[in-house]
Amino acid sequence: MGDGTSPTRQRRCGAAVTGWPEDVAAALERHEVIAITSGITDLREAAELLDRLRPGRWQRIEWGMGSAANRARFHALQQASGFHMLPMFVARDGVIGGLPELRRYLRAGRRPLDGGAPPSLLASLGYAGLIPFLFFGAASWLGSPTWQDFALNALALYGAVILAFLGAVHWGLYLADRNHRVAGLAAPAWAVLPAVTGWAALLLPAPLSVAALVPMFALAFMVDRVSLIRRASASGYLVLRGYLTLGAMLSLSSGAIASLVLP
Repeated sequence: MGDGTSPTRQRRCGAAVTGWPEDVAAALERHEVIAITSGITDLREAAELLDRLRPGRWQRIEWGMGSAANRARFHALQQASGFHMLPMFVARDGVIGGLPELRRYLRAGRRPLDGGAPPSLLASLGYAGLIPFLFFGAASWLGSPTWQDFALNALALYGAVILAFLGAVHWGLYLADRNHRVAGLAAPAWAVLPAVTGWAALLLPAPLSVAALVPMFALAFMVDRVSLIRRASASGYLVLRGYLTLGAMLSLSSGAIASLVLP
């Protein structure tokens, strides 16, 4: 597209764009939707829609048409995308279009992250994964001190394994989208933290290691809720994660309390 463009190839709804202007490319690293406007573009309706459905995840870039350079950039983008009006809305995978296309894009992207039923296989495997938590959380109250020590160690080991698994989710997302960030960090930087902190917890005596895992599970869920709410993940995933996290935390807490109460 000329000077000031990135080499990235983008696509949306058949509109291919080879290279974004530099300011658009930089904005797309931080935001999901960019609104390209002129100085006189009425963006009120689109801004209200974006503020409601994509709060904090969009940005306006104004290209004053009094500038020959801006007119050239806009004309190049018109030719590349086939869209000829302002405002023009773009996403990382290409040009969305105008306001009608933006409405359709936002409707299609409003996946029920906080509601709906998760896929049956996802739910079945998720709840099956709670069985070791529930079993050893209850078993830590039963039997001899030797059995209690075994149950607590098994509970801590399983908790550390699952914590590492939760971090690995963000490895996969990063491989699919190199712009994926978690809590302000590049996704791989966060992805290793649950595994490392889980391993560190295992270095403590069994009662303490079980107790230390409880806030780690809470933190992992809070971080995922903030980072994944912006993504089109499976319907009901975060709700399912909430139930599974609660079950894991209650089981770990049960084991920790048993170690304090029982002789």
